[in-house]
Amino acid sequence: MPTRNAIVAWALAGAALALLLLHPVQTLEVRSRRSDKVIFRGKAAPGDVFTFTYIHSIEKVPVEGVFAVEADGSLRVVETRFPSYGAGLPFQATDKSADGKWMVAPSGQRLPEFSFYVSPINRASLRMGTKTLNLTTLIDSGDVVTVAVRRYPYLLMRLGDNY
Repeated sequence: MPTRNAIVAWALAGAALALLLLHPVQTLEVRSRRSDKVIFRGKAAPGDVFTFTYIHSIEKVPVEGVFAVEADGSLRVVETRFPSYGAGLPFQATDKSADGKWMVAPSGQRLPEFSFYVSPINRASLRMGTKTLNLTTLIDSGDVVTVAVRRYPYLLMRLGDNY
């Protein structure tokens, strides 16, 4: 028959394990605003970066926005790259890319979330590490995609609930 100390030890070990598995971790979450459906969720640590690309609707040029995940859960604009100036694009580039093809706009702005209107014309995509999401095929045209840092239980992340 188990002793009282053994029962207490097993109970404490189980509680500690449950807390560890249910402990929320920081994730990058991509969600459809219209359906409120999560399209992607991946673990994200402070300093992790992702790139959002699209075709500008007026100028018809590619635009790349690079964002970094911050420890406080905000998104920091690292840089915005585009090949030339035009309507609706930043007018103050601070630098050129190493290959000279991109203008680089000032950075530093912090956002609680980032949202973007999706249509077949803008061919929006999001790249984080080796994963690329073609948002034009994942989100209905006319919907808005929202990207934010959220807390999510570690166990659910490990079980693959990250789309």
